[in-house]
Amino acid sequence: MLILGAGYLGAALAELALARDHAVTLADNWYATDPSQLEGLRAAGAHVETADIRSRKDVDRLLADRPERVVLLAAQASRPLSESDPDYTEETNITGARRVAEAVAAVGCPTLVYASSLHVYGPSPVGEVGADAPYGPQGDLAHLSKVYAELCLRIYAERHGFALAVLRLGIVFGPSPVEHARPESQTVIDKFRRLAAEGAPLPLDDGGRATIGAVHVADAARILFESPWAPGVAAANVAAETVTVADVAALAGGRRPQGGASTTYTSPFTYEHDLAAYLAR
Repeated sequence: MLILGAGYLGAALAELALARDHAVTLADNWYATDPSQLEGLRAAGAHVETADIRSRKDVDRLLADRPERVVLLAAQASRPLSESDPDYTEETNITGARRVAEAVAAVGCPTLVYASSLHVYGPSPVGEVGADAPYGPQGDLAHLSKVYAELCLRIYAERHGFALAVLRLGIVFGPSPVEHARPESQTVIDKFRRLAAEGAPLPLDDGGRATIGAVHVADAARILFESPWAPGVAAANVAAETVTVADVAALAGGRRPQGGASTTYTSPFTYEHDLAAYLAR
């Protein structure tokens, strides 16, 4: 298995794959992750490579051995960083995704798994939202690029016949071998958990009415590991539950959530972890 992006989720996926006796190569350009954070995985048997998906030469080198599965996690996912460094965001999330698709097609790798986002449906979808729902309006380059990457990867998969699994992830939470300390790289769930433990106030923009899908990192890693779940090109949501930000704050503070989420993200997968148990610890 080749994992492009050795950060928070990539490290958790590598840990799972190694535990199931799979060969793992982790590749990253170290924009957000420090190589020293991978020492535990390296010691467990993972191959760790320095590479950048913006470079076709780098991607071709990683694919030279034709891995059975390529998991594309490498992306600039932060909204604030997409505003401060739009060129890096576009080059990585758009050009990088295309170059990965070209390389997978060129060497004949059978499967590509792409970590997308529930944000492709827009900021405020209403009602039950399945993978067949249309794309929604976007407000930043980081999430707009996910729409492009999904469509671009689909073109190459259908043209060249490799399997493509598009997984639209909710907010991922929980412990991983690699975690980031920068505020712009922390999700609202882990941020609220930390603030609550410190006894600090939990900030709620717009009263916390925004709705999010949430999934524990262990569940997300397992689903990535087991994909593709369907032949050809397929997309699915990866969210164990749908909550408001106010619900997250209530759970982190030991209070009963009020509910009222405007959306329910449907998902074909089973989940072993829930938000309430995690935030109660």
